[in-house]
Amino acid sequence: MKKCVVGIFFALVLCLAMLPMAAFAEDTVGAAQSSRTVITTVDELMQFAADVNAGAYDGKTDAVVSLESDLDLSGKTWTSIGCADNDANVPHFFSGKFYGNGHTISNLDFSENYGKTEYPSFGFFSEVYDAEISGLTIQGKLDVSNSGYVYFGTVAGVAAGSKITDCVSDVSFTDTDKYINGTVALCGYAIDSTIEYCQNEGNFSVMKDTSRFWMGGIVGLAENSTVQYCANTGDMTSWTPHTGGIVGELYQDSKIINCYSTGKMVPLGNGTTDFGGIAGTVWAGTEIRHCYFAGEMDLSQYTATTPYKRLGGIAGGVSSDTPVFENNYFVETENVPACFKYQDAGTEKTLDFMKTEDFFNEITAAGGNYRFNSNGTPILPAPKYAVSFVVTPAELANVVIKVNGQEVANPVDLETGTYTVEVSADNCEVFNLNITITADTATHTQTIAMTYLPVDYYDPTYPVTTPDKTENGTVTVSPRSAEKGDTVTITAKPDSGYQLDDLTVTDKNGKELKLTDKGNGKYTFKMPAGKVTVSATFAPEKTAADYFADVPANSYYADAVLWAAKNGITGGIGNGLFGPNQPCTRAQIVTFLWRAAGSPEPKAMSSFADVSTDAYYAKAVAWAVENGITTGTGDGKFSPDTTCTRAQSVTFLFRAIGKLVDSKAEFSDVLTDSYYANAVAWAVVNGVTNGIGDGLFGPNNSCTRAQIVTFLFRAYQGK
Repeated sequence: MKKCVVGIFFALVLCLAMLPMAAFAEDTVGAAQSSRTVITTVDELMQFAADVNAGAYDGKTDAVVSLESDLDLSGKTWTSIGCADNDANVPHFFSGKFYGNGHTISNLDFSENYGKTEYPSFGFFSEVYDAEISGLTIQGKLDVSNSGYVYFGTVAGVAAGSKITDCVSDVSFTDTDKYINGTVALCGYAIDSTIEYCQNEGNFSVMKDTSRFWMGGIVGLAENSTVQYCANTGDMTSWTPHTGGIVGELYQDSKIINCYSTGKMVPLGNGTTDFGGIAGTVWAGTEIRHCYFAGEMDLSQYTATTPYKRLGGIAGGVSSDTPVFENNYFVETENVPACFKYQDAGTEKTLDFMKTEDFFNEITAAGGNYRFNSNGTPILPAPKYAVSFVVTPAELANVVIKVNGQEVANPVDLETGTYTVEVSADNCEVFNLNITITADTATHTQTIAMTYLPVDYYDPTYPVTTPDKTENGTVTVSPRSAEKGDTVTITAKPDSGYQLDDLTVTDKNGKELKLTDKGNGKYTFKMPAGKVTVSATFAPEKTAADYFADVPANSYYADAVLWAAKNGITGGIGNGLFGPNQPCTRAQIVTFLWRAAGSPEPKAMSSFADVSTDAYYAKAVAWAVENGITTGTGDGKFSPDTTCTRAQSVTFLFRAIGKLVDSKAEFSDVLTDSYYANAVAWAVVNGVTNGIGDGLFGPNNSCTRAQIVTFLFRAYQGK
């Protein structure tokens, strides 16, 4: 029998092991689906709740429950899933996996049973241990009519050793005439748990002063827990000791990462409670990173005197030891700092600025993971879903799983979409299939039965023929003979003063095979079923002037232009000219970056109104969007012909291949909070640029074609 969390609060120590993401079985291949409970009606949901409370799910950590339709609970009195007795014991609770599959339970009225002594924790689930809850939306209300100490959470009153993901709460909480204690949030009390990709849309209101109450959009009280990729859009009117847009109180190694709140915050009282845009109270050893508060801070009912001591745009109150704050922002409000004690908890911005691409660039360049929103503040990234592959027989050796051509770990996290999967193993035929991952599918496990090759099967080897003699260089291959599918390496070494002019590999039918440039004169190809022939020619080394008449041999950019021309990054502007002093446009720079990356094929073309599908830069723009290098200039446009500034150029390059460095750029015209500060710092450390002289970087200066090619050359030389 477990002791209810409610009765033992901070002193509670639970020895709980976090379960891995479920091995899902909705789209299986060659194997039967695992048994699970399916809920499609209100009666089936009520029966499931009754079964849990009767002990039918005790100890069933492998239980899988799948909600497969929207349910309307109008007129139903709700009893939480999981029950407690008067001694605060929790004899029956849910410890399995509950998949909402994107469905909604609507008109759930929690009011009647809230505050009764037999419900010390309350919500859709009362308490869950070692559980996983996902894809569930709860819509309803709670009008407090019974006082008492209640851990209330719309999804779960208490979550211990559990994971709640991809859930939405749209439940209003109102208390105007009762003295209450406890929590209100999507999850009331989270201990040793992870809450991610969740959203609160409900409005919370507690009008009376309370002695022990935690209010948060996502979690009321977090202990040794992580809240990440969550958002609150609901309003909070509160006179409670701990109120935060995301978490009421952040305690004991807990973290809030990449979360935001845009709901209106209305603090009440005279300043004796902790009230923050992201967290109400934070303790030593906790973290708030890459978060922002962009809601209205309404102080019209706040009777405290300035300077406010327990009110902050990020955190209301902090412990004596400083928590970790990093890359946080809050909306500008008169007399409201980041937090009352430590001013470095966040950076103040206007709401208008927080709706711009510049703000998106700033928060993401420093490590935040958001998607650009042209209609408002940045939004959360798309959630990913765990896909597990069960490959049989179990004794297979060297199992390799590739998704869209890339080898992946098992399980792998994927966004929604369709993927090509290839599975190989020793002495087996290669297995190929397409899988579709959707947010409204409870399970994502693929069971694959491999087929052994015949016992008399063997892979013949085929010769790789090289020329007996080449002028001005040598060509060698390894191995000299290979099986179908083997990788063959060619090494082409030119004599001094010469360069490789042409290298081709043809199969027995004269068809040219694809070569992969590995650098340093090494190239690889996949051996076909038959002999191949390698041929090569070498020619005198070219200078930049051989390619372009307007690139002097002694110019600072000559080596860079030569490198770019040799590698197919630029073909100039026509008529044998490079145009070194012409300004570089946005279309040109993403094209340079794309070609330098090997001209990868984008998954889909971009939707910018000013980028036609037949434009020379169309694939480059699509690739740049997919890789977070640009989101356009707003209003559905990319602005391909707009000149790039030096700040924009190094930022594009940084997003493409750069990494954060532990230093700052010492330029007087580069502010530490500018969106390009990290990019400039990286560029200086890696020798990409030293500025324009006199301690200046020139961020707003136009970037010429010579400069951007030089930036690229230096960056890739040091890569």
